[in-house]
Amino acid sequence: MEQSTTCLIAPDDGVNHDPHAADPAPGDMELAHAAPGNGVSLFFRAGERPTAAAIAALLDASNGEIMARVTHRPADDEGWLELLASGLTFELTGLEPADAAAGGDTVQIHGFDRAPLMTELEAIHLLPGRHIAGGAGLPPVIRTQAGLAASLALKLPVAAVGWQSAQTVMEPRYFAQIVVNWLAGGTFPALGLTALLRGEDGSIATRGLSRFSGCEMQLEGAAGEPPSETLKLAIRIVDYLVRQGSITEPREIDTPKGRLLLEPSRGGRQLWVWRPA
Repeated sequence: MEQSTTCLIAPDDGVNHDPHAADPAPGDMELAHAAPGNGVSLFFRAGERPTAAAIAALLDASNGEIMARVTHRPADDEGWLELLASGLTFELTGLEPADAAAGGDTVQIHGFDRAPLMTELEAIHLLPGRHIAGGAGLPPVIRTQAGLAASLALKLPVAAVGWQSAQTVMEPRYFAQIVVNWLAGGTFPALGLTALLRGEDGSIATRGLSRFSGCEMQLEGAAGEPPSETLKLAIRIVDYLVRQGSITEPREIDTPKGRLLLEPSRGGRQLWVWRPA
């Protein structure tokens, strides 16, 4: 094994796989690589989806509170707009009177006292524009998209927010709060912008982390460890990986729970996190 390096994760304010195996083929049963897209879905109750005119009026009246403007507006019955935010273009699709955008599957829900019935909601999508679609995983694109989605979620009658790459759904105020805290320099919102999925063996695997760090992560479970403590550790590791970026060689890190070994798979799309004996 290559020599590892030591890093520090600050304290907090299932299946045993072969780490040397090649990455799974797209058709394999691999949760970590099944996320569908890079958009943000804003869900509305029937009859409450906005029109292009309503979005344009909202942005005009925001007095700079929403840092975006319309740069292309086709006929309203086409149901979409192009928006410019922080020099980046995004498309808002599924607007009235066009058909609603597809809702997609959901694997985790956060922030609701009582979650809505998703089949009764209609979606619009905020997507990276065609000119920047190839850079959908770049930090400026993700951060601008998340911030714009948070602003729209608070200003429109949004019933739920979906982060497509993780297949998570969040209460709008919860989504806005975790995004604003993150953009202000806080901890990465792993419970929302990724999904943390527990295996039968106590391990935790991510879905949607690859958009931020280039790979998905699976944390080995520990005998006798409460599930809540495993989850806290997974959140710390996700925050570390988002800040660190792609990891291409094995390394050891120190955490409040002890030393961990991070080992990327041969193809680099999966990161295994072990607890050395």
